[in-house]
Amino acid sequence: MSPYKTKLAPDYRDGVDRKLLKTIKNRFLQVNAERFERCNKGLSAKHKDILQVLPLLYHINHPLMPGYVSQDSPLGVSAYQPDKTALSIAKSFSQTFKFKSSSRQNEQIHAIYMMGSTGTLAHSESSDVDLWLCADPALSNDELAQLAEKARKIDDWANGLGLELHTFLMNAERFKQGKVDNQMDKESSGSAQHYLLLDEFYRTAILLAGRYPVWWLIPPDLEDDYEAKVELLLGKRFVKQKEVIDFGTAANIPKSELIGAGLWQLYKGLDSPYKSVLKILLAEVYAQELPESETLSQMFKRAVYDDELAIENLDPYLLVYQRLEAYLSNRREHKRLEIVQKSFYLKVAKKLSRPPTGRAASWQRKLLEKTVRSWGWPESKFRYLDARATWKVDEVLTERQALVAELSYCYRFLSQYSRTHGIRSSITAEDLNLLGRKLYANFQKKAGKIERVNPGIVSNLWEENLAIHHTSSSIIPSEHAGWLLYRNLGTDTDASFEVPLKKSSSMIELIAWLYFNGIISNSTRLSFIPGNTEYRLQELQNMIRALQQTVEVPLPPVKQASYIDAAKVTRVLLFINSGVDPMEALAEKGMQRLSDRTDVLDYSTDRVSLVRTIDQISINTWNEVSAYRYEVGDTLMQTLQSFLQVSHEQLGVSDCQLSVFCFCPQRASIIAKRVEGIFSEMHAAFFKDSEVRPVRYVLDMAGRHYIVQFVDDQFRYFSYASESELYKALMQSQRCFSPIIFDDLAQQGETLVRAVLPYNLPDMIQVFFYQHHEMFQLVVLDEHGSLLRLVMQGRDEMLLLSMLGECLYRMLEARQLSDMRLLGERMPGVTFNKISRSGDGSFRVRAVKDVPHYSVNEVQLHVTNEGYESNCDVMFQGVEFSHAQYGDQQYDALLHYARQQGVSDRVPFAVSEVVITDGSSQFSINSQYSAKTMETLRWFSKADRALYVASQKLKGV
Repeated sequence: MSPYKTKLAPDYRDGVDRKLLKTIKNRFLQVNAERFERCNKGLSAKHKDILQVLPLLYHINHPLMPGYVSQDSPLGVSAYQPDKTALSIAKSFSQTFKFKSSSRQNEQIHAIYMMGSTGTLAHSESSDVDLWLCADPALSNDELAQLAEKARKIDDWANGLGLELHTFLMNAERFKQGKVDNQMDKESSGSAQHYLLLDEFYRTAILLAGRYPVWWLIPPDLEDDYEAKVELLLGKRFVKQKEVIDFGTAANIPKSELIGAGLWQLYKGLDSPYKSVLKILLAEVYAQELPESETLSQMFKRAVYDDELAIENLDPYLLVYQRLEAYLSNRREHKRLEIVQKSFYLKVAKKLSRPPTGRAASWQRKLLEKTVRSWGWPESKFRYLDARATWKVDEVLTERQALVAELSYCYRFLSQYSRTHGIRSSITAEDLNLLGRKLYANFQKKAGKIERVNPGIVSNLWEENLAIHHTSSSIIPSEHAGWLLYRNLGTDTDASFEVPLKKSSSMIELIAWLYFNGIISNSTRLSFIPGNTEYRLQELQNMIRALQQTVEVPLPPVKQASYIDAAKVTRVLLFINSGVDPMEALAEKGMQRLSDRTDVLDYSTDRVSLVRTIDQISINTWNEVSAYRYEVGDTLMQTLQSFLQVSHEQLGVSDCQLSVFCFCPQRASIIAKRVEGIFSEMHAAFFKDSEVRPVRYVLDMAGRHYIVQFVDDQFRYFSYASESELYKALMQSQRCFSPIIFDDLAQQGETLVRAVLPYNLPDMIQVFFYQHHEMFQLVVLDEHGSLLRLVMQGRDEMLLLSMLGECLYRMLEARQLSDMRLLGERMPGVTFNKISRSGDGSFRVRAVKDVPHYSVNEVQLHVTNEGYESNCDVMFQGVEFSHAQYGDQQYDALLHYARQQGVSDRVPFAVSEVVITDGSSQFSINSQYSAKTMETLRWFSKADRALYVASQKLKGV
């Protein structure tokens, strides 16, 4: 050590020398001034002015100054007096501005610090500036809110001038107590780091104005007794309270904090991987070496006390590197040291393979050159790293793998260390949950998820020349079919001897990977060899163009609030028939016959669907992109089911935008429009006023019939091979009112049914009838919306309605009397509606309000259901004509008996009551009664026809 250096080591036991305190303070201020000067050397004139005037902006409230909120906003920086430079800059905002100094000036802002890389080896003109605005702890919540608003406005002003400024409102008292006021986000670590942040603050902070840290005055050997020594200095008034600010000591970093710090640096590594490698490894070093060794802030302080004030040797980034180098060298982990050296070199970002940009080398370049001399790097390595901006996908993937491996290794070490020593992380559960979700969104691998290739390694991955080949086109056989991606191929035949950039079994995954990683655009020259597939180059180009028109990349940063809740899908893109021409397949089978059946889902006389495959890309609120191909089974129905389920899970929380594309050679726009229409109409049918409606949506496709329904919190679809099966299903009982909605092109031949469905009402049994000659076509909608079609004949219109009404009313009366739970309940109403044709051929529905009562020969039915068998016994005038005794002749026997009894056949025979007895019921009470409504009407219709046939036989007709 030079004899001219004065080493300070006060212990304060024999008293405090004010002159010595001043010497300590002045040494730190000297380092502070030199750092600020070095900071200014790396900034433009405009950015220098911003830093010069910042304290003045917080010292006063002036309407014409940046950041002005109100005259009542907190103001006054402790012991601050603006210099001529600051006042001159202020004049540029207002020529009439005059600064008035006052001895009564408020001091509601205790200090303003820059911290982080500012003024260090790693600082550049493009670096952001983190500002600690230390407010008076006595400020009210309203005053703090005004100060926070002022800080936000000043940040916006600085950002508008190109200086990325992030101001954090700090309360020294709360910080010292370990209380976190900043929520975790991109810039703030929340509860993940406290002492580590303080350690970084003490070794990097530049005091712009206000009170200096009392930490400066506590010798490094006395930090274990920090509180007592601070109390001595302040209590005995060796130091004025208004001169200093106290954030506490960072000498004893709890091991519990290092786990949260590891998580936080993993997250930061998503955007700044090289910087995060250094910081997460420092956490590992601290875990291994503390408390036996000193922290970096203690080492920095010791150098100042030892009069080692050469600014290069105190550079915070250099101190970090030297500590990591010593740690890894001692452990002989040379590969990890290479990653640290590379990270350090790229973070400093001074390209040593090229001459200085200015007339002379900057101090940072000189210091970096001095540092790397011992590394033994060849010139080629400097050239490679200096060409980082031109790295392409393969190089970035290699870098990413190494970086993620190192970050993960460090975090695994910290996690294992905590388990081994029984240490719990100090990070709050809320912040731990947020970090976990952020890391999951970026690192978790799952089927179809598109990997993020470039976590802040380079600014641009765009490729000018790419080639996509199918494995079937290669001269070297492949066991697995799929797609191979190449770049800068000389000729197509070169592909067989080149290592592909990427292999993928799915074209949609490959396209999504290229697009969302910024590798491809419509300006990329794309060579394409489809092999034995039906994909076309124009189709791929159209898919890329569709993505460009729909989703801008890079995706916007994820808002902090988005991680509080589970990820929600915000956008879905569907590509129909990629690599498929459905019309070509029809032509090969000779099936393209003329037909008026033009629905692309139920096309031609052979009723085929022109929707063969669906490729889906989805994006969620965590910026996760997934790609999936539906190509087996009911592809459209599977995609619909998935879309509706997602819409249900996000109901009232997040809307999911849908875009549909089709680029097959024929009918592409019609197919896309039809599919998009189905999704839109079905969404509108099921979702209304933030609720799921229990509708049944009917769709015809490829000669089959589908019902989509929300059952037990799941969207499901049911397939039926024939219309009879479909209507049997639509007749089935429901637990609640579940109206039927037909797709616009479904059941075109069922004009009566389509005409009455819009009139469906809950808690009503609605009978719609249409008379054609002596035949009546009936459509019945029960109280829960189930549907029954009937055909009846040989009756007068009003007689038919009277008979039906009588039977239904008796059914409802018996229902209420037989079940005590229904006493006092309002029974379903019964309405009759006549259907007639208008002049234009359309149907008109008119309610029949007055149905007269007819005297009839009443016939009762007693239906017994046992398992899958039903037996019906017929009663007339108390006499039973059982099916067991008479079989199919029971109605003939009934009429023969009536004739013998002299019953006049001029009075019509009619079913007046249907009594149904179940051996056991599988339904809830509501669905049970709905089922009996339909069964009652079905047996009524069956018995009425049997009576009609039997009467005709008796008449000899």
